[in-house]
Amino acid sequence: MVKDPKKVIRMLLVLCIVIGLAAVTVGVVAVYKEEYIIAAGMLFVAIWQVINFYKWKKLV
Repeated sequence: MVKDPKKVIRMLLVLCIVIGLAAVTVGVVAVYKEEYIIAAGMLFVAIWQVINFYKWKKLV
């Protein structure tokens, strides 16, 4: 079992932010290179991370 669940949730929040920013960055580069399918996938990942962020933030 996890000894401190709030600490784990905070780490997940930071990881969620990093993944979201990386997805947005890759999406922008994909649009620049005209790879629209990759850009759409990265947009989906970024939106999913925002949803996870708000869901996990309620637990803190």
